[in-house]
Amino acid sequence: MGEAISYFINFFDLGQTAIDISLLIFRLIMAWIFWVHAWYKSFGGQGFIGSGDRFKFHGIPFPYAMAYFVSISQLIGAPLLFLGFLTRWVALLFMCEMIVGTYCKYKEDGWFNGADLPFSCLGAMLLLMFLGAGPYSLDALF
Repeated sequence: MGEAISYFINFFDLGQTAIDISLLIFRLIMAWIFWVHAWYKSFGGQGFIGSGDRFKFHGIPFPYAMAYFVSISQLIGAPLLFLGFLTRWVALLFMCEMIVGTYCKYKEDGWFNGADLPFSCLGAMLLLMFLGAGPYSLDALF
């Protein structure tokens, strides 16, 4: 009976290789999410000025300068995350941005109308900050 329970509990334990590949896929997905949002904040429907207007609405100091900073940092950070280069530093930067983003979206729309995405990204960046990029990354080469 104990062996059957152990088998059931560990059924999806595919070993370290599966963890490494999962971390790679996770990192690539997160890089894509940040890239898409950075593009929207910079050149897409919202643009730098629209981002600055939203930051101003939320009372973020120096809203237009911060809009440029956040947009540019995500445009640079997302490819770094994709390549797995300086992953922990990029994750820390994105965590700080997501703390502010979660607060602003929660204040604006509540948990289920927008705050859930930046909060999820905050958790994802926390995971990448602690685990790093994994063996399939430029960080692993250094």
